Amino acid sequence: MSRVFSGAVLLPGETGDGLCSSFEIGEDSLRLIAGENELGTWGRNDCDVSPAGKGSFQMRLAGETLTFTPSSPSAFAEAMTVPLTPEPETQGGKRGVSYDYDAAIDEMIADVTPPPDPGSDEILSKPMIVGIVGVSTAVMTGLVTITMVI
Repeated sequence: MSRVFSGAVLLPGETGDGLCSSFEIGEDSLRLIAGENELGTWGRNDCDVSPAGKGSFQMRLAGETLTFTPSSPSAFAEAMTVPLTPEPETQGGKRGVSYDYDAAIDEMIADVTPPPDPGSDEILSKPMIVGIVGVSTAVMTGLVTITMVI
């Protein structure tokens, strides 16, 4: 089963937002895709991944180097079995657990969806409309019944 991670790719020396692309990670291979074009396929053994900071990863793919910034850094790190940050030394010389706050914030920002457009036609939800119509029908029925009794 393969997993696909969207993000941006930068080659060494490049700056800016990078090329919008996706990495498809299979059991034995990685594919880099931009739009409908496949930019390359590499075996998992030919791939070395390390954190590059701020939710980015430096990838060495069969001698080629690039920086990949996925929309979900922690999920990408988990799929590639890469720690987000090295574990710091503690006082006893043992390594402690570290948390990459920048990567977590980047991941949270990537998952944020904008609120619905206030100018859209859907002001009330469907259950709300059904409730209003139901209450209105009950009130009208009550009024009709009262006027007929009087």
